[in-house]
Amino acid sequence: MRRISCETFLELRCLSGIAVSPDGRYAAYTAQIPDLAGNGYLAELRLAGLEDGSDRRLAGPGPARAYSWLDGRTLVYPAAGEKGTDYMALPIDGGEARKLFSVPFKAGKALPLGGGRLAFTAQYAMRGEPDAAFDVLEDLPFWSNGAGFTAGKRSQLYVYDPGAGVTQLTEPPFNVAGVAASGGRILYTGSRFTDVQTLRHGVYVWEGGDSRCLLEQDRYIVKLFDIWRDRAVLCLTDALSYGNGENGDFFTIPLAGGEPELLLRHSDRCVGSTVGTDCRLGAGSAWRVDGDTLYSISTVGRSSRIEALDLMSGETRPLTGEGSVEFLDAAAGKLVYLAFRGGRPGELYTLEGGAEKRLTHANDALFDSLELSVPEPIEAATGASVPVQGWVMKPVGYEPGRRYPAILSIHGGPRLSYGRVFFHELQLWAAEGYFVLFCNPSGSEGRGNEYADIRGRFGGIDYEDIMGFVDAALGLYPDIDPKRLGVGGGSYGGFMTNWIIGHTDRFAAACSQRSIADWTGMEGTTDIGYYFAKGQTGASHRDSREKQWSQSPLRYADRVSTPTLFLHGERDFRCYKIEALAMFTALKLRGVDTRLCLFEGENHELSRSGRPRQRLKRLEEMLAWYNRYLKDMED
Repeated sequence: MRRISCETFLELRCLSGIAVSPDGRYAAYTAQIPDLAGNGYLAELRLAGLEDGSDRRLAGPGPARAYSWLDGRTLVYPAAGEKGTDYMALPIDGGEARKLFSVPFKAGKALPLGGGRLAFTAQYAMRGEPDAAFDVLEDLPFWSNGAGFTAGKRSQLYVYDPGAGVTQLTEPPFNVAGVAASGGRILYTGSRFTDVQTLRHGVYVWEGGDSRCLLEQDRYIVKLFDIWRDRAVLCLTDALSYGNGENGDFFTIPLAGGEPELLLRHSDRCVGSTVGTDCRLGAGSAWRVDGDTLYSISTVGRSSRIEALDLMSGETRPLTGEGSVEFLDAAAGKLVYLAFRGGRPGELYTLEGGAEKRLTHANDALFDSLELSVPEPIEAATGASVPVQGWVMKPVGYEPGRRYPAILSIHGGPRLSYGRVFFHELQLWAAEGYFVLFCNPSGSEGRGNEYADIRGRFGGIDYEDIMGFVDAALGLYPDIDPKRLGVGGGSYGGFMTNWIIGHTDRFAAACSQRSIADWTGMEGTTDIGYYFAKGQTGASHRDSREKQWSQSPLRYADRVSTPTLFLHGERDFRCYKIEALAMFTALKLRGVDTRLCLFEGENHELSRSGRPRQRLKRLEEMLAWYNRYLKDMED
């Protein structure tokens, strides 16, 4: 058996893109593995047989990552063409992919409508192609994390018909946010804007060559949607009670028109998995209608699970248990999903007779050779209404009676969560001889809107919960050396790391990643800042600068004495690099030992889907920093 190292993530195969064939016999999926030499990811398109248990490669490494089923024997996907995008048809029975049609622009995944027709979306530049010499900003958001400058661009909906060619169904300044298709009909969401994009999208249906509005924009935030019989099924929230992150309820709307009809109260739990891991690549669906059943992923407590809603009776029941379910798809009564089980990375599963059946074994050879630490659940009473749930991981090779350093890891969000799933970074700290502490303080998902709502209280109840959890862990694990504690996290976890070092000196080292230092800077520079900063702090710098400033870690930087490492992507448009620069400068002027690593070309997803060399360097920088201040202090 060997211990996990910084390089171990390079051996992981990450699965995604599940697409069940219309007859329920197969599930296509993507397997990605880091390619250090090429500093990217190699992707295979694979096919799992749901009847015979087979698992084989269809294509790759190659471009087929945004595919769907054209029919029961053929997949369709977009590929880069000479002058734009070629849509390719790939038979699963063998043979080369053939070109169906081309469009003179970059376009995305195609959804089948029957009769060879396909629906797809593509970006449309309202002011023509941008000038290479400069960028023009005229609306908000003006850029998007992972996509760069988006000012003046709107996503448009198109239909391809073998007899009529390509037809554009929408026109700027309308922007398409999402698309679903079933029975020859297209359900899509989006909004029309010229200056500031709204979060409240309208819902529209295209059928028989015509589009009509089912739900006017500006009424609801539309989280997820699909088509069921002659109705739209949607997860909607008016965001009046808990802000833009509020969990929604399930509604239906007749496709012929009418008001939303409540189907299920669901706001006590989040649709989709918020359980964090750094071993997820690619994308997939969080819900799907198959027949008269809506399958959806919900985060409940410390896990994310699949729930089945009978759309005829309104009854719902859980189908899976503890762990994390990331993506799912269903067709012809067959459900396939990606789940993290037994402390290992995600694999594909299905259900047979209510029992979970594993379909893939992508990481077995690797994990059968690794010595891992098992997270041990604990709860801490912190003065909040409910105890804080979390975990402690012992160092690999732990010897009772020996004193060890510890690292507290804080998740992002804040409306995300930790669970008992494989997390390479946390296992790395345990393999290197650290206790690892992590928890879900107030602000985390999985325990309802009220628990997750910390608007206007950033750095208050969440800080108390985290520090109370640390105290509880120290009491339960006396082999943790309280003089050798480290703290770190990314995004909200970076915000909280910045906050903690400005409010206590009990940590000997800190690592703040893709963080927030000043809400005013975040409000004016990032892709979500123009609504997120005020929505979370309860104030804008335009109307209550002091309230916003009081919740900004930069205000307390003159109190910091903790040696702190900052890690940030130069193209992080979710939390822009000025946040790290501001904290680094403040600490440097104060004489605090600090270091800032800016990763060229990387965005907010550096730790999860950044280029392999940059991800590796990030882990090495953190490990060296923690070792310097936590291990060199050992008595």
